[in-house]
Amino acid sequence: MSGTGAPPSGSACAEPHWRPALDRVGRLTPREQETFLLLAEGLSNEAMAQRLHVSERTVRAHVAAVMEKLELDSRLTACLASYTFLTERRSDARPGELDKSRS
Repeated sequence: MSGTGAPPSGSACAEPHWRPALDRVGRLTPREQETFLLLAEGLSNEAMAQRLHVSERTVRAHVAAVMEKLELDSRLTACLASYTFLTERRSDARPGELDKSRS
């Protein structure tokens, strides 16, 4: 049925185009990793700056570096990649493991 706006057959289960970015998270500096993880929360630059105790300008620089290093084309895809990364990390973690990583 063409022209209905429905995705082509089989594409609904296709891997997201940003999925390979998850394999590049190791390229990020520790501060860029923190910024990447905060993107999953949908925070504004101002809110991230407050959380990280840095300026908004610094957050903008970190977000830009994250997007460049992970080869992401928009902040939305960075948010989706971050959320997926956190979700998968939680499902792979042993009890208490994530709490230790936040210390």
